[in-house]
Amino acid sequence: MTRTSPTRGRAAGAGYALPAVLFLAALFAVPLARILELSLHPVDGTGNPLPEFSLVQYQRVLTEPFFAESLRSSLLTALLVTVLCLLLGYPVAYALARTRPGVLRTVMFVIVVSPLLTSVVVRSYGWVVLLSANGAVNRFLVATGLADAPVPLLTSYLAIVVSVTHVLLPFAVIPLTTALGGIDGNLRRASQMLGAGPIRTFWRITVPLSLPGVATGALVVLPLAMGIYITPLLVGGANRPLAGLRVYSQITSVYDYPVAAALSFTLLLLTLLCVTVLGSGFRFWERRLYG
Repeated sequence: MTRTSPTRGRAAGAGYALPAVLFLAALFAVPLARILELSLHPVDGTGNPLPEFSLVQYQRVLTEPFFAESLRSSLLTALLVTVLCLLLGYPVAYALARTRPGVLRTVMFVIVVSPLLTSVVVRSYGWVVLLSANGAVNRFLVATGLADAPVPLLTSYLAIVVSVTHVLLPFAVIPLTTALGGIDGNLRRASQMLGAGPIRTFWRITVPLSLPGVATGALVVLPLAMGIYITPLLVGGANRPLAGLRVYSQITSVYDYPVAAALSFTLLLLTLLCVTVLGSGFRFWERRLYG
């Protein structure tokens, strides 16, 4: 029987991965390089890029309040949405993980993942209908006497946070369910046999062991929330101070492609920085818990 050396096996594996690497390079690296190159050009009086290279577009993005505020707002909104997705998704994932395999669990899982089978535009437009002046939310507020007249919910910051959280919630529930479902039930039973109550068992056993799911959910939701623009555009309007909407307006209204590219690349770097810091924080927490 012929044995394959580890070196030859790794070389064969690299060869199999080459088509995927080339595909990803063509799909992501080349457009990203084009965006970076475009962001390094100043523009003339008519908005056309000049041939020389300059960092003036990045200076504008970081110093002009119109752009700098959008980066800060995008970061804070993404952090808030991430926390909300984890807080709302954890009980759902816990219920899914503790439900015995069968029809009920299947139905619950389908309900969780079914929004992913629907277009983001459709889900966002659903919130437009719900939060409009004649929508179900305002009709309920007026009918119950909680409001004398329809409340301007649409285009508000609250509407953006709620709708984006709804859109991204499944991305937090799925990894949380996987992590919670992988916890050995004997650990909970052993904790209770040693005198710990259900609450203490939850905080001392379940939560620490589900940390990988929390980390995965946060690392998936945060980048998506940083760059999302379709839902804020439909629910909040194009004038909200979010980086994705600023990029959209610079491309479709102002036609200032270099500054849009600079803002996009700055948002990408900020997102990578946040993901790196968040991932390092979770790894540090895991080392503290598990030694």
